[in-house]
Amino acid sequence: MNRIDCIATAKRATDGAHMYLWSKGPFQYEIEVFENDYFNEALESNNFTCDYSEAKSKFEDMAEDGTCSLVVPYSYSLD
Repeated sequence: MNRIDCIATAKRATDGAHMYLWSKGPFQYEIEVFENDYFNEALESNNFTCDYSEAKSKFEDMAEDGTCSLVVPYSYSLD
């Protein structure tokens, strides 16, 4: 079973779009950007390999005022 975990949410500094940081496995992360809260189609998606602190730092660099909300962990199964 493939599993992804939502780690954090924020609004993008450039346009206020909703961003989500996902953990997709060991050292595998994704930042998804959506135009609204309804998870229509992602405006952009960036997959990368790094450690957690680097992934969180990249996410915070894109966020308004450099702040993000860490979420209560939940998982989404791809199967």
